[in-house]
Amino acid sequence: MKTTSRLIALIVLAGLAACDSRTASDFKAERASRQYQAAMDDYSAGRLDAAVKGFEKVLRADPANTSARFQLACLQQDSRHDNLGAFCNYHEYLQQAPDSDKAKMAKERLAICERALVEELAKKMNLIGDSAIAEEIEHSRKELADMKKSCDGLVEKLKESVEEASKFKSENERLRKLLASLGGEEKGTPEKADIVSSVKDLLDDEEPSAPTVAALDEAKALDALAKADDDVGTSSSLLPTQAADAKEKKKASEDAAKKAKAEREAKKAAIPDTYVVQEGDTLYKIALRFYGRTSAWKMIREANKESITTDGRVRTGQTLKLPK
Repeated sequence: MKTTSRLIALIVLAGLAACDSRTASDFKAERASRQYQAAMDDYSAGRLDAAVKGFEKVLRADPANTSARFQLACLQQDSRHDNLGAFCNYHEYLQQAPDSDKAKMAKERLAICERALVEELAKKMNLIGDSAIAEEIEHSRKELADMKKSCDGLVEKLKESVEEASKFKSENERLRKLLASLGGEEKGTPEKADIVSSVKDLLDDEEPSAPTVAALDEAKALDALAKADDDVGTSSSLLPTQAADAKEKKKASEDAAKKAKAEREAKKAAIPDTYVVQEGDTLYKIALRFYGRTSAWKMIREANKESITTDGRVRTGQTLKLPK
């Protein structure tokens, strides 16, 4: 019984080995067919297109013909430069005849096709070998360099703006102290109150502008006048020459205050009664143009509350009243 089982196992193993291997006679039989020989004749004669069609015809009739598959793969790779078709046929050849005499060559050619396919795919995806991509990268680098220079310039301008803002803040503090000294009840006069109001408007603006310089000058002149008053008030304890100097200083301060006030009044008189809104105008721009401070937009809106909406928008061609 045991002997019979062993014989059966040996017969099965022999059958499996016969199915998995191809002998020289098998390859010889494949190459003996008329269609294969015709394709080889075209190959040898240099009729490569006809040879390709011939081997494809052989494989359609007999897909297991490994000889025709190997020859077709070589033609596709060497003549047609069809790396994808050659790759598929080499791969199929190695599946059908892994131990043939051409298996090693098929593996080497398969590896060559694989590398070629990777390069072709990379080129199609614009990853390598593309001069346009290289130019784009270089252009981007230059743009980044220019942006860096621009940023450095902006940083310098920002530093300068911070310094200017610091100076402006210091000047504001000085003016507020001046206002505090001018705004007391014991020194309060209509003229001083008018100047105080003008300087307060100036401090409410973002930055000083040319038309408001007159108000500043008048404030400074009035401050000098106040000091001159103090000097004259104490003239009894001064020498005659010192008293005369104090009077002269007072007169000079009065003249400066009158001159500054006259300039301010002249600027007010130069303001027209009405203004037609131009394209691009806003209340801020109009206020800065005619009054020298952006905070005057509220005054303009109040004078034209019938025609200006609460949000302060104006329209081109609209006529506005300009209060004095």
